[in-house]
Amino acid sequence: MGKLILVSGDIIKNSKNVEAIVNSANSYMDYGGGVCGAIYDKAGVEQMENYCHNKWLKEMEVNEIRITPGFHLAKEIIHIYAPRYFEEKDPIGKLKESYINLFDVIKKENYKSIITASLGTGFHFYPHEEIAEMVITLLKDFCNNNDIEIILDLPDEETKKIYQKYL
Repeated sequence: MGKLILVSGDIIKNSKNVEAIVNSANSYMDYGGGVCGAIYDKAGVEQMENYCHNKWLKEMEVNEIRITPGFHLAKEIIHIYAPRYFEEKDPIGKLKESYINLFDVIKKENYKSIITASLGTGFHFYPHEEIAEMVITLLKDFCNNNDIEIILDLPDEETKKIYQKYL
């Protein structure tokens, strides 16, 4: 049985004791804003972009996952291209697929500890209030059935309270 931990603040500082960090990537796997930018800054922007552009010749598809070294982060990075809220017919269902794909990769790679932001809530515009219950339910169920510690890093204490209601 695993463990789900909710934290808020800097995902890089909160990732000290994990094997992998989840990056909600853009389709080009380029330096971005928010969590993506923080991860690339710490890993090394030029090194990360060169690695991604040389390894993959095509853009990521929605819910595709790719794993890279973390370079200066000293942990693997699980990149996922999450769906955009306003571009999906069933945005919640499509986001749920993101988490299911992530869980498949966690099991396949045998990770025991990861940190992730709430997927899709940044530049992909999923409202925290609308997805918090689904996200917590999925994460709790996965942790209860697997030997994994998942840290869900939320932007601030106010947002963390939205998710804690469902913990």
